[in-house]
Amino acid sequence: MHNNKSGKKTTPLDELKVYADRTRDLMGRDIWELEHLGRKTVRARLYHLLRILTLTWQGLRRNKIPVQAAALTFYSLIGIGPLIALGIMISGFALEKGNNEIVIEGIYNAIAFAAPQIALEGEGGDTLSDQMIEIINQFSAAASSGTVGAVGLIMLFFIGIQVLSSIEGSFNSLWGVDKGRKIGERIVTYWTFISLGAVVGTLSLTLIAANAFVQIASDLPFGTTLASLIQFFSPVITFVLISTLLAFFFRFIPNTRVEWRPAFCGAVLVVILLHLYNMLSFLYVNRVVQTNSLYGSVGIIVILMLGLFIFWLLILLGGQVTYAVQNADFLTNENAWQKTSERAREVISLGILLLATRRFQSGHPPIHSSELLEKLRVPSHILNTSIARLCKIGYLVPIEGKNSEEERNRAYQLGKPAESITLGDFKQSIEAYGNNEGLDIVTAVDPAIRAYLDEVLSLKDCPSASRKLSELV
Repeated sequence: MHNNKSGKKTTPLDELKVYADRTRDLMGRDIWELEHLGRKTVRARLYHLLRILTLTWQGLRRNKIPVQAAALTFYSLIGIGPLIALGIMISGFALEKGNNEIVIEGIYNAIAFAAPQIALEGEGGDTLSDQMIEIINQFSAAASSGTVGAVGLIMLFFIGIQVLSSIEGSFNSLWGVDKGRKIGERIVTYWTFISLGAVVGTLSLTLIAANAFVQIASDLPFGTTLASLIQFFSPVITFVLISTLLAFFFRFIPNTRVEWRPAFCGAVLVVILLHLYNMLSFLYVNRVVQTNSLYGSVGIIVILMLGLFIFWLLILLGGQVTYAVQNADFLTNENAWQKTSERAREVISLGILLLATRRFQSGHPPIHSSELLEKLRVPSHILNTSIARLCKIGYLVPIEGKNSEEERNRAYQLGKPAESITLGDFKQSIEAYGNNEGLDIVTAVDPAIRAYLDEVLSLKDCPSASRKLSELV
């Protein structure tokens, strides 16, 4: 206990309250000040990191990441069979007959990486591995026997697309994107990722073969040095390959524009966490054995469900970090946008419309959503909602993109001449957006309600309501 500047004695509890207030001011106001953006000072870099952490935490809460991870776990369990069968059928075009063991081993390793519980060694561990391999073999036999048929193949394809679409939907929600890709774009995008996964799997098998080459290399000249280099670089190359694949995933799965640097930041973090997750699997080996004993033959499903849930939790965390890294330099504190009022959304919509009008009046190309996000500094989910409302009213028109990059970063132009839109028209259109049929019933209850509509909301005594958008830019 000691005296403060006013001479009063302060207790540790008082000091703790002071530090709590300072921390609240720092996280809620100071780190979001524009003067710190883009600077290279230590304080600016620290504030940048704090903004990333804050946006990540706020996004985890807003998007209910555990709930989404649970949903993706459910979809993954439903689609794991069709996806395995499709993978084996597709691999048949690339591999010679009789090489299914390589594909099965690769699929098992991928599942074991996502859910390391099934590969745990020790009492009951071998049983889980054998059960998983047996399940994969059954899907492989069904896919290779030719009994699937045309209808079955269509069903497998449909279920696979649905599973991947649910993954895209989850990542679209992280970025505040309301509209997903068209079916044709989905097929192209998903096929690209399946191909990339096959390439990475092949390279991983090559690295496994390189590890087997270590024993042969030891008998060659400089064999010890060569073997050491192989042992050192194989994990590094594997880390780089998986990080690159995840970076592609984080960049192209959301139906919006994502930059490479944030995508790699999120990917590297996820790969590190996944490796830690695999390394620490020994901590819950007893729980896995108990679960398998309790549930018997269906125990592997419960264990696989737990493993996939944690896997998707980490993947969604990486997607949220990617969003935070990309937006940390021009977003404001998202706490200021929680439970956003209709007035705030109206003002945001007016800002969007004025920026689009100014771009049109100056003779420049239509404005893109990324430019609107950077200038207005509002969360993307609120911006996209406001843009969608303006498009439905007819004030904005989206420009059809020529490629996937332009589709993810849509451009917008005015849907009506700026000279024909007044501030009064804008306000009435925004406020009256939706179904207003019930107004007549309510206004008949009391004349004061009718007077409120006719005299206040109509803006008849507001001179500025007649000002046109073209006069404001």
